[in-house]
Amino acid sequence: MKGKEKYINILIVGYGGKKAKSLKVNVELLKKSLVASGAFLGGLLAFSVFSFYQNIHLKQELSKLKKDRERLEVLLAKEQERNSYLQQFKEKVKQLEGKLVTIDRFLRRKGIRRVPSGVGGAQNKVDILDIDYVSFLHEEADKFQKYLSRVPLGPPVWGRITSKYGYRIDPFTGRYEFHEGVDIKAPWGTRVRATADGKVIYAGWKGGYGKVVIVRHAYGFRTMYAHLSKIRVKAGQWVRSGDIVGYVGSTGRSTGPHVHYEVWRYSKRENPLKYMYVRW
Repeated sequence: MKGKEKYINILIVGYGGKKAKSLKVNVELLKKSLVASGAFLGGLLAFSVFSFYQNIHLKQELSKLKKDRERLEVLLAKEQERNSYLQQFKEKVKQLEGKLVTIDRFLRRKGIRRVPSGVGGAQNKVDILDIDYVSFLHEEADKFQKYLSRVPLGPPVWGRITSKYGYRIDPFTGRYEFHEGVDIKAPWGTRVRATADGKVIYAGWKGGYGKVVIVRHAYGFRTMYAHLSKIRVKAGQWVRSGDIVGYVGSTGRSTGPHVHYEVWRYSKRENPLKYMYVRW
């Protein structure tokens, strides 16, 4: 009885005229096979579930990494933009330094001021991005602007220069005499403008100069505008660079409509051409 219990017979029915077959299977072996198959299927199911959730986790991590990468790319772009801005800022500061030095050289040729300390070649001593240094440059620029508005620069009227500063043949006497200013030919009634900020110290008739306006400026400068047809200002009046002081005429000892323009500094006449046209 016990020997029979160790095996089971499995009858396989034949089809199509074939004989039925009997298959004897060991019970213990069958049990072990079923247990092994169950364990395998269980392990396979567990592995499938683990792989499924692992795949979900990996996708989430990948999505997070992509977002981190996008954030890093944005930060990198901002940093590159910031570096580009800083480089442009440095170049602008250097350009500002160069302009200040160039303007100062122009004014220094006229004996007006010296190079301000700290400007020009200061990059090795001062951090060019230092806000105090940038503020200093702007202060110097403001000072230069103030200087330029008080120094007689440019012509009082646009026109052809018919007689320069220096010795010439006097048109009235025919003698070789010193001409103390420049004569600028312009149509009658053309506006004559002050070449710098200052105070009108004389406005009226002055012998052979005819109708004259004299303006006193800062730094020892004084300018004179002569042969005017009409005077627009009064003595004691303050004028700014570009303000109209009178109109072109031919009053006094004159051969035709023009402006006789003189520049003085510290009671000494200077060549107006030195200040009328800027040459860098």
